[in-house]
Amino acid sequence: MREQLALLIELQKMESKAGSIAARKKDLPVQLADLEAKFKEHHAGVETVREHLEELRKRRRDKDNQLRTGQETLKRTRDRLLDVKTNKEYQSVLKEIETFESKNSHMEDEIISLLDELDLLEKAVKTREEELEAQSRRYEEEKTKMTDELSSLVGELDVCTRKSGELKKNISADILRKYEQIKNAKRGVAVVSCWKEVCNGCHMSIPPQLYNELQKSMALVICPNCSRIIYWENKKN
Repeated sequence: MREQLALLIELQKMESKAGSIAARKKDLPVQLADLEAKFKEHHAGVETVREHLEELRKRRRDKDNQLRTGQETLKRTRDRLLDVKTNKEYQSVLKEIETFESKNSHMEDEIISLLDELDLLEKAVKTREEELEAQSRRYEEEKTKMTDELSSLVGELDVCTRKSGELKKNISADILRKYEQIKNAKRGVAVVSCWKEVCNGCHMSIPPQLYNELQKSMALVICPNCSRIIYWENKKN
């Protein structure tokens, strides 16, 4: 029985390890998807700022063209002063000149304001692009790390499955059947250690007489509280 118990303990450890690996293997793709989503979100944010910057640059080019057109119109209007023949015409042209000068002045103010806004936005874009570059490196590093781990876990899980199968071959059918029944009823944990008369499965005390029998490892002992297979683990060593 001592040998069978040792095999059960090893089987429980192997299957628990396999369970942890399987859980991690299931969780990693979710983490990868989350990592990619966050990176894409940051990238999209930078693209939005870039688009805004390009819109401002286009507005600035349009304003420059409008100002250039206004200045040319103002020059032609001023040249017309040389051809006027009456005072009424002269006053009318002066009024046109005043209107164009006002429009051009307003356009210059708008361009100056745009230049200030462009300067701030260009700095912001540069900062965001530097952050994106750094995040891109981290993203690739984390992605590679997770992908490598995922590949490694597949191999580790295969090893655990193979070892569990080998262990089961050496465990008697009735004991293995009992182990499987308890494992299915107790969320995958059928065998637990016991120390100082306390079961590490349910953390309840077991009778002293049962604890004494447990230390002899002469029979398969079941915890009277949680119904798991228990074994004595000498934690003094």
